[in-house]
Amino acid sequence: MKIIHTADVHLDSPLAGVADGKLRRRELLHALSNVAEYAKNNGVQAVIVAGDLFDENSVSSETVKQTAQIISSVAEWFILRGNHGGKGYDVLKNCPNAHFFGEDWSYYTRGGVTIVGRELGVKDDVYWQKFSPPKDTYNVLVLHGDVADDSYGKIDKKVIAASKVDYVALGHRHEFSAMNFGTVRACYCGVPEARGFDEGKSGFVVLDTDKNQIKFVESYLRRVEKIAVDVSAAQTPMQAESMVMDAVSGVSPQNYLDLTLKGKVRCTVDARMIRERLDGRFFALRISDKTAPDVDIARVAKEISLRGEFVRLAMQLPEERRDEVLRLGFAALDGEL
Repeated sequence: MKIIHTADVHLDSPLAGVADGKLRRRELLHALSNVAEYAKNNGVQAVIVAGDLFDENSVSSETVKQTAQIISSVAEWFILRGNHGGKGYDVLKNCPNAHFFGEDWSYYTRGGVTIVGRELGVKDDVYWQKFSPPKDTYNVLVLHGDVADDSYGKIDKKVIAASKVDYVALGHRHEFSAMNFGTVRACYCGVPEARGFDEGKSGFVVLDTDKNQIKFVESYLRRVEKIAVDVSAAQTPMQAESMVMDAVSGVSPQNYLDLTLKGKVRCTVDARMIRERLDGRFFALRISDKTAPDVDIARVAKEISLRGEFVRLAMQLPEERRDEVLRLGFAALDGEL
């Protein structure tokens, strides 16, 4: 059996900070439709949604209606609500090929494959004691939560490792990653379409239970382009801007640009001016200034001067804030702000 594992679609997410939130919300729905189209064209018999299909109660009735049409068009769907619920799930329960997981373990067996899962909650230790997958089928476990944090719901890695599970379909983290619980394989499938800058490549996982194989299928309408520009060689702010413009020239205006400025700099690198030049050229833009002044901090800290006193105070700050404070402070002291 071929199974698609997807999650974290977050349909009708508010999507603040993008050029056209309304368009992007339609594209998230289109991404779900692409998942169904792939299933139809590749002999996929089941689609697992490991949580967060909708984004809270902001989902519109029209989006729910179109989602129901997509789900009804192909395969069987096995759906976890996750920690972003919403009223839409009640409508989806009318789809004859849609199946849901509740607060206790639910088991769905199709041929030689059993898909089992439950919504995580506050009494998970009790429910993990009840976990008992079949011994004579290929078992797929569906969960939505963080393997490193029990605050939302406990994923008992020891129980999974000792179980008869063959694959764990995880949701909640928005970037694809594969891992093992003992000899049991597991994946966070990522998202079918990125909504923000902190998500990795978008796509979904295809599980072939007959071959016991998994693969990540990359798929996107818009991608997040991560560009880091080392501006250490810049002698003037204009040179730094020119280096940035050259580095991002190949990025499609249809995509997200996640730009990081880095390096030890001799001049002021004005991220605000760079933003002004780039604003409106991409679907969404984020600029992170990680530059630091090219200064012998230890030497300046020994000075009996305003600069020395400033450096001594700045060095008491947490490391994650120190470079930014030093950069802005030196620029101010040099009259460049």
